[in-house]
Amino acid sequence: MGYKNMSVETSLKYQQDFFEHFAAAWADQSTYRIYQGIDNTAANLRLDPHDVPGYILAYDKQAEQELMTFLQQHLVSWLRDHIPFFDVTDDGRVFFGDWYHRRQFGRLDVINRTILHQTDDQRAIMPQLYDFADHQATYLDDQLEDMRRNVYQQATDLHNQLETLEADQAGDSEASTGGRVASNAASSSANNGSGLRGLLRNFIDPDEPDGDAPEEQPVRPARQPQRRGNGLDINRIRRQFDQAKAAADKAFDSQKRQLQVAAAVTNYEYQAVTKEYDTVADFANVLTSMADDYMQALKADEGGQHNA
Repeated sequence: MGYKNMSVETSLKYQQDFFEHFAAAWADQSTYRIYQGIDNTAANLRLDPHDVPGYILAYDKQAEQELMTFLQQHLVSWLRDHIPFFDVTDDGRVFFGDWYHRRQFGRLDVINRTILHQTDDQRAIMPQLYDFADHQATYLDDQLEDMRRNVYQQATDLHNQLETLEADQAGDSEASTGGRVASNAASSSANNGSGLRGLLRNFIDPDEPDGDAPEEQPVRPARQPQRRGNGLDINRIRRQFDQAKAAADKAFDSQKRQLQVAAAVTNYEYQAVTKEYDTVADFANVLTSMADDYMQALKADEGGQHNA
C-alpha cells in the first residue's frame, strides 16, 4: 500500500507500524526483515534504495554506518560461499581469484545486494570472458594482430608513400631515358637521309645544285614527363618511416608483454568460472540473480531459526 492512498491517520499508523517492525528486526538482528523494510520503503515512497537508511534513521550518519556495517558483514560472508572463486574483502571489494595479477571485479552494493563495476577495466572483464570462451585457441594471437596493426599504422602509411614516390621516380627516369633515345634516333635518321639523297643527286646529275633539295625540318626532342616526386621527398619520407618503424618496434615489444599477461589472467578467470559453472553465460546469470538468491538464502535462514 502506497502513501498516495492514505489519510493522515492511516499514514501515521503505517509509519508507526513500520518503525516498530524495523526496530524489532534490528533487535533480532534479522538481516532478511531489515532488507524487507528497506525494499518496501523504497517502493512505497519511490525513493532510491540508497536513500532509505537515512530516511529510516533520521539521517544520523553514525546510525547509518552501523547499519551498513552490519548488512555488509552478512553479505560478504554469504558471497564468499556463493561464488567461491571470488576473494571478497571485509570492506566490500570483490577480486577475481587469489592469483598473481588478479583483477578487481567490482565493489559490493550492500543496499541493492549486487556487485558494481566502477571502472572500464572492471566492466571489460565479462566481455573478455565471453570472447575468450569463443576463441580460446586464437585469443592471444588475435589480440596481438590487432595491436600490431594499430601500432604499425603510421609506419605502414609512410611505407606506402615511400613506395609510391620511388615508383614515380623510377617511371620518370625510364621515360627520360626513352625520350633521349628517341630523339637521338630521329636526329641520326634525318642526317643519314640527307646524306644519302645528296650522294644520289651527285651520282645522277653532278651539275645540279643542291638548292633544289627540300629544306630539312628540325627534329623536336621528345617531351620529358614532369616528375611528381624528387629525391628530397623520398629522403624525407624515408627518414620519417625509419623513425616511425623504430618507435613501433619498441611499442610492440612493450605492449606484447602486457597482452600476454592479460591473456593469462583471463585464462585463469575462465578456468575458475568453468570449474563452477558450465558456461560464462551461466556465471552471468548467477550475478544477475544475486540479490534474489541472497534474499532466498536469508529467508531460508530466518525460517530455520524460527523452527529451531
